[in-house]
Amino acid sequence: MESSDDEADQAPAETCNENDAAMGTSQNAEDDVENEDVEEPVLDQLRRHSIPFASLLQSAYAPLEPRKESPINPVSLAMQLLILLLLSVAHASAAFSCKNQSGNDVDWFAVYKMPIEKDDGSVPGLASGTGWYYLDVNKKGSLAPSPKTLDDKDQAIAHTLQQYYDKQSDKSIFHVMFNDEPYGSKSPKLEEILSNRVLSNYSDAPSTSTIYGHTKGVIFFDGTSGIWLVHSVPLFPNPTKYEYPVSGHDYGQTMLCMTFKYPELKKIGTQLFFNRPNIYSSNLPSNMAAENPDLAKAIAGQYQKGQPTFNVVELQTKAGYTFTNFAKTKEFNADLYDKLVAPHLKTDLVVESWRRGSQIPLECQLTYHANDALSITVGKTTTFSYTKDHSKMAHSADMTKPWVCIGDINRMTSQYVRGGGTTCLSCSFLWKAYNLYFLNVFLKF
Repeated sequence: MESSDDEADQAPAETCNENDAAMGTSQNAEDDVENEDVEEPVLDQLRRHSIPFASLLQSAYAPLEPRKESPINPVSLAMQLLILLLLSVAHASAAFSCKNQSGNDVDWFAVYKMPIEKDDGSVPGLASGTGWYYLDVNKKGSLAPSPKTLDDKDQAIAHTLQQYYDKQSDKSIFHVMFNDEPYGSKSPKLEEILSNRVLSNYSDAPSTSTIYGHTKGVIFFDGTSGIWLVHSVPLFPNPTKYEYPVSGHDYGQTMLCMTFKYPELKKIGTQLFFNRPNIYSSNLPSNMAAENPDLAKAIAGQYQKGQPTFNVVELQTKAGYTFTNFAKTKEFNADLYDKLVAPHLKTDLVVESWRRGSQIPLECQLTYHANDALSITVGKTTTFSYTKDHSKMAHSADMTKPWVCIGDINRMTSQYVRGGGTTCLSCSFLWKAYNLYFLNVFLKF
């Protein structure tokens, strides 16, 4: 059985192992509980008596006296405690979180968007390039085909981003959207795609630039919690409303959403400072800027120069899952996966990313290597070549070290001089789900 969203928030990181005891109720039951309204009689009593909140507290903690000397209280102590509980739940539900396919809070989820393929009935939207697979921490199994396409607004990605769109005028909310191919820019020309260059400053200028990191993402926080959506989709997202871009139709894409408590924003800001993202929409309240200095620098366009040229941090989600995030500057001047991720995780990697131009050369002296996927299959769809894929993902070659990474930088020589990174989780059921992707691999062990 799958654990409920509420239970997942309390689950320790080791529940990522699919062999652990299942907890909670089914997803349908979970949704029924979360959507259940407060019984009308309770609300009627509150409206009728209109007891001040201070009076509730006073009566709740007043010394107990013999019943014969106590006046009849129109609202019982149990009712008072229920009111406090409802207020607490209402406050908690207001915090930002990744959302599941039903629009309920979930600690993290992972997505694979299929490339355009002939419709074989395996997933809705396959022929239009809007078909995708979904998996979250509460669904400890294989990636499931989404019944709703990415154009639909009743699905996890849209539900997650809608939280920001609903509060975009609130200047107390921090947000940043960044993309090496930002929303509002023209899609790159063929020669730019092949060389992995992007248009500079979101303009129509023919010149190209590699000054910004090859990074894509959305982050928004209030003073309690927030989310980080890592993705590989060009020209996404729209800063004012949800829509899935045509630029994301043709090729395969990946996404990873994580829910964090506010203190983790400081470390996230440091990673952005190393990556130097191409920011096209942001708002950073002054109090958050003071509390997160590296984030403030990154939003202002500043970035890490000189040594160190990389940074690795552990980020703990709201429910206690530990993700490892890798960030490099352009001065790192090497492949992220070969020279940083594999040696840090102490495992060989299989990597799927956009690969054009010069391939990464073999370096036999390395203890751990990154190997390139040649073909991919997802669920019951037909196998397709890596040339139809624009994702940036990796997993360990060793199942005893079940690492899965989803990021925003490619494994190409042209990426040596670009900032960028990836986010990894050690998780057995996630590793098994992603291990099915890579059928043929160019091995360099």
